[in-house]
Amino acid sequence: MSDFTFTCPQCKRALKGNDSLVGQIVECPSCNAEITMASGPVQEASLPNLFSSGTCAAANSYPNRDAGTEKGDTKDYTPLIVRNQTNGLSQAEGVRDQIYNLFENAAAELHVELLLLKSPPFTSPPWVRVECWLRHPQDSAMTLRSSAEVTIRPREFHRFPIEIDLTISDSKQRRTWLSIISFSSSDAKDVLSYLLCERKSCAFNFRRCRVLPIQLWRPLNKPARIGHDPVSIVTWILFVVGFVTLSFGVGIILILSGFIVNYFGKKRRRHVISSGKPSQEPRNLIRLDSWQTLVWGLGQERGAVAAAVEKQLSSVTDSGFTISNERIWYWGIDGKEERVQLVARFQRAIAFIHIYSYGEDLFVGWDAHVNGGTWVEKVAGVGYDKNTFELCAIHTITAGWQVPTEYDITDANCLLERVHAAVAKVVRIKVAEHHIDQEIDFRIQREERQGVAGRQQPETGAVTGGFKKMLSKFRRVG
Repeated sequence: MSDFTFTCPQCKRALKGNDSLVGQIVECPSCNAEITMASGPVQEASLPNLFSSGTCAAANSYPNRDAGTEKGDTKDYTPLIVRNQTNGLSQAEGVRDQIYNLFENAAAELHVELLLLKSPPFTSPPWVRVECWLRHPQDSAMTLRSSAEVTIRPREFHRFPIEIDLTISDSKQRRTWLSIISFSSSDAKDVLSYLLCERKSCAFNFRRCRVLPIQLWRPLNKPARIGHDPVSIVTWILFVVGFVTLSFGVGIILILSGFIVNYFGKKRRRHVISSGKPSQEPRNLIRLDSWQTLVWGLGQERGAVAAAVEKQLSSVTDSGFTISNERIWYWGIDGKEERVQLVARFQRAIAFIHIYSYGEDLFVGWDAHVNGGTWVEKVAGVGYDKNTFELCAIHTITAGWQVPTEYDITDANCLLERVHAAVAKVVRIKVAEHHIDQEIDFRIQREERQGVAGRQQPETGAVTGGFKKMLSKFRRVG
């Protein structure tokens, strides 16, 4: 009875067996997958030795190589930010929804209707906007207009993980309250009362953290995970004492010592602490192709058509393809509009599927895009980690731009063809079921592809010009 080596097809772990197992079903001890033994040993192709003795020694010199994420016997060291629901932006979106509900409840309690909007998904930073126009009791053409915008800023690994900025604009002034760390139902009611002119003063009792160093009566929102770097402290002490004692002759030695300590301090390797990123990238879309039609007499079948399209696309098993419903709000002609759309995603491609009833007729359409948005990291603080006593930098995420490639366009072409096939199939079935005598054009409206690959980030509409920048700095801050 001879022994041989074979590989688990699920986790790729090398296992040992003997001839008595041939033809039987065994269980992998690593991933518990069921393996049907072949008629003989599975031979693996031999791999060349890619490392010489010198390079092997260099590879093994990295510290703590066993600290990676395990995948069977292979450890994961890929340079990717982990996607989770505990990242700072997801937490900020949760606070955004809470503040939206607080304003909604306050408006219901005050028996008023007003414009209340919140930011779309995966917008950095999330926001909530309230706007109202008060009509004059003697002349309805006269309105007193005011608005409030709440911006939620995540502060990962800090004492207060969320900071809120409130900006109120009315006919008199535009005032901003920065770094609010608590926003309650009474605060929402006070803000609405001021917008509705039921409250004369805007002296709100917000709990806020320190914005300026002189605001010693407010708590400081400092990083809770890391402490001050001792090397930086020593450097500053040497510089300060050196300048004070410069006239005594020893000051120049202390200043030079500070430069030396600072030089070697900057050469230290430091770890990175990151809270992760959301499940989707931020949206900065480049429109590609689209298709739409209006089917006569099918307005009552909106739910059935949407469910059938979703079922068709849910059968796709490709890795990276997802289909989900998304609720959106926007300001229409006569007030806030709310709709539900199907969103299909594949890699950096995204398609929005629109199925809406217009009286007795049904509008069905889709539009496909390449998403140039991506999450990028920025440093929020540097110091010593209080748990591991390692030099660390706290990284937070913000919306950035990733230049689209030809492969992104290929993925988008695959997605839009798949979406169009599913939508067209459902429309044909429904038209046949209801015996609708209508000729529908299923040709896709193609857009120009030239210039999409390699496109740089579009202009953000930032304030330009020295005078305008100076005016923005003098905005009144509460």
